[in-house]
Amino acid sequence: MTMDMEEFEAAGNGEERLSTSEALVKFLLENRDRAWKRSEIADEINRDPNTVGTNLSRLKDRGLVRHRKNHWAITDDHHRLVEATRFSKAFSTLNKSFGSIIQSEEEAKAWSDAQPDRPHPSVVDGEETTQTIEPEGDNGDDQ
Repeated sequence: MTMDMEEFEAAGNGEERLSTSEALVKFLLENRDRAWKRSEIADEINRDPNTVGTNLSRLKDRGLVRHRKNHWAITDDHHRLVEATRFSKAFSTLNKSFGSIIQSEEEAKAWSDAQPDRPHPSVVDGEETTQTIEPEGDNGDDQ
């Protein structure tokens, strides 16, 4: 299988290849003074425009990028961005230490297909709720 020259050069100098989401966040953060079209971003980070579009939508759902008309920009919620970056670094460390959870494209598709279309019932309007379940036969009276 062939390798593009950017990947070839990165492999030779010890650089690690960023995931598409990581490359998107990095690029938009470095260029936070501008909003970009999907195709422009794809060209800049050397990724497939459809993959970029999918990742931008997922990042938008997580509140990490903003979208207006045909343009995309990094979030202005710096706290959310810091937390997401911290999680990403921790996850990368775990992958390096123990290996990736997902070993193939088939597994990645299976994980993606298994994701629910709606939030878990314990999540209402983006916030977790708690529910106390009383044991059967307990009517709440201690007498």
